[in-house]
Amino acid sequence: MILSTDSTANLPKELYTKHNIKMIPLQVILDGEVYDDLSDQLPNKEFHDKMRNGTAPKTAQINAETAKAYFELLLNTGEDVIHISFSSALSGNTDTIIRIANELNETHKNKVYVINSLQASVGEGIIVLKARELIDQNKKPQEIVDELNSFKHNVCAYFTVDQLKYLVRGGRVSKFSGVIGSILNIKPVLRVDEEGRLVSFKKVMSRKKSIAELANICCEKILDNKYLFIGHGDCIDDANALADMVEAKLGVRPTIVDITQVICSHSGPGTLAIFFVSKAGK
Repeated sequence: MILSTDSTANLPKELYTKHNIKMIPLQVILDGEVYDDLSDQLPNKEFHDKMRNGTAPKTAQINAETAKAYFELLLNTGEDVIHISFSSALSGNTDTIIRIANELNETHKNKVYVINSLQASVGEGIIVLKARELIDQNKKPQEIVDELNSFKHNVCAYFTVDQLKYLVRGGRVSKFSGVIGSILNIKPVLRVDEEGRLVSFKKVMSRKKSIAELANICCEKILDNKYLFIGHGDCIDDANALADMVEAKLGVRPTIVDITQVICSHSGPGTLAIFFVSKAGK
């Protein structure tokens, strides 16, 4: 059985190789150039600096032709495919993938099974890692689908941003709220909700307090230390500060990753997130 996902799963690159995970990238368009997400085509520092200087990147989901070619190549191995996809509430990508999978499943004996992760970034990646475990246990495809569709509701993603203007531009925060929040130095803590949407969780009055809040949320809600990640958008010092707080409370240090450029195109430099599996839902 083949395990597949898209680039927004945002796992450390070495895990794709270690766990034999196939990946299809979304894309970033910057200054008229198109770059594959999670590639080394555009250095992260350059990408974030361009955003800080006013360049507004755009993102592109996987088109139907590319998706069809990708899944046909996997199906031609004779194996079934489990594919974990970006939250359908954040992108039309999953709808395209499901449509293509349904078309291919009509003409192939082996099948593509698509899981709508209802997550973004490493929240999606945690579901991919869980899928790897279930595949390695030799579970049947439908068993894996059923278990993942239950498991995903306990995956948590909480994050904060350094500047509200990027969320305003993407329509996640109103322009009025963005202006007032910037004046008052409000640093919102947001989460991915039960339907896979970005929603406000709490308003905090400084960057330092927002980082501490992320640590507190994680340490209060976490089920175990098996899946524990921090993602950052060119703010490694803040990521390490958050990791220090979590490690002091839990005795384990989260894995730190760079958030993909597709995700940071909408949240901006200074995005800081923590991902884990909770005791009882999100």
